[in-house]
Amino acid sequence: MSKSQSTSTQSLSHHLEKKISKSAELLEHNAFVLEEILKQFPVEGIPIIETQSIKLRNTFPSEAAETSEYTLARYIPPYYGTNKKDDINEEQPYEEAVQIIAHLTRDWSKDGSLIRDQTYSWIKQTLWSHHYESADSAVSSPLSPILVPGAGTGRLAFDLAFAYDEKCTSGCMLQFPFAVEAMDNSITMAAAANYMFHITYKDDTILTKNDTNSNGKLKIYPFVSDSLSNEVDTQRRWDSAMIPEESVLNQLQSIHKQSPHQRPKLSYTVGDFVTTYSLPSKREVFGSLVTLFFIDTATNIYEYIFTIHHLLRNGGVWINFGPVQWHRNSQLHPSTNELRDMIQLGGFEILYWEISDQLVAYRHPDDDLGSSRSTRSEAYRPLKFVAVKSNPSSKNSKDDCLLSSIEEVRLRTGRRSLNLDHND
Repeated sequence: MSKSQSTSTQSLSHHLEKKISKSAELLEHNAFVLEEILKQFPVEGIPIIETQSIKLRNTFPSEAAETSEYTLARYIPPYYGTNKKDDINEEQPYEEAVQIIAHLTRDWSKDGSLIRDQTYSWIKQTLWSHHYESADSAVSSPLSPILVPGAGTGRLAFDLAFAYDEKCTSGCMLQFPFAVEAMDNSITMAAAANYMFHITYKDDTILTKNDTNSNGKLKIYPFVSDSLSNEVDTQRRWDSAMIPEESVLNQLQSIHKQSPHQRPKLSYTVGDFVTTYSLPSKREVFGSLVTLFFIDTATNIYEYIFTIHHLLRNGGVWINFGPVQWHRNSQLHPSTNELRDMIQLGGFEILYWEISDQLVAYRHPDDDLGSSRSTRSEAYRPLKFVAVKSNPSSKNSKDDCLLSSIEEVRLRTGRRSLNLDHND
């Protein structure tokens, strides 16, 4: 080996050592942040005859931990190993630390504001449009309550609950017209959401290691766990993000000044979507439902359609935004035109249907095409639609019809009976 080759090898070796050392330091930092976020949190248990889900009480500010009727839930996700980390088609487990960091960055940091503008803005504009078209009550919106399944760390549900009606003048009772129920099957995501919902009430000095906390915010490093493939600039791997953004802290602090009946109404339920919401007691409870990055998680999309139809009141609005990147558990992989037919046959009238020409990054704006961070793109063209429940339902037979339809789907596809899920 020549002297120049030896020098080059030593330089590369030194660079890799520094990279590994820096990665280890920042991974430890992220682990410390997650350990703080994924702490015990107050929950209200729903009676077993209703469902086995856990419902996080609407607490602004949080008082649940001080009452004896609530228990504390705690869940630290295990490490899921995989030999295919570099496969861009390989799904990372939903409760893995990488996913939690990615969701927190997209949902709660200023860095994710562009993606939220591209996704949340259209959803909120659609809700306001239907609200103003049909609002005929001084105390509630016809679209309320709103269900947000697959809510993750809860930012969309938070924004909808805090959506302020600018047309609401002095003395108006509908300053925050939308009561929102978020739900997810991950207690880990629920723990992260609970922390974000109540972060302003936490002691600012609670985190001190490695400058983790700054004025109520948490510093995280969303790119340090990225694959070593397709990397353009090593220094970009060390980029940090602060959560939550300043506007969230301002919103949370402002509710202290409001009387309880004027505060936003927000709850979070943990459970399986179909098992939890196919119950007879959930029939026609919601005025609207918003699915964001959700419908492609269905094991069988028919079950989601049946359940959504069951949940909505007649004339209820279903708003969807996201790709149709059917997950590995999915038994059916319909195209968008096939999905449209399925939704219409499921008792919905399609008011709006569009596959956007605009690419939307999933995790961070830098994941879009043209990014200086990577040689590949992680973006999609979202399916946006608005559907209204059109078929009137029979009070006496609709509940049995829903359950029997889902049972038939599960029987034909070799899946566990819904009755067993309800009775466990």
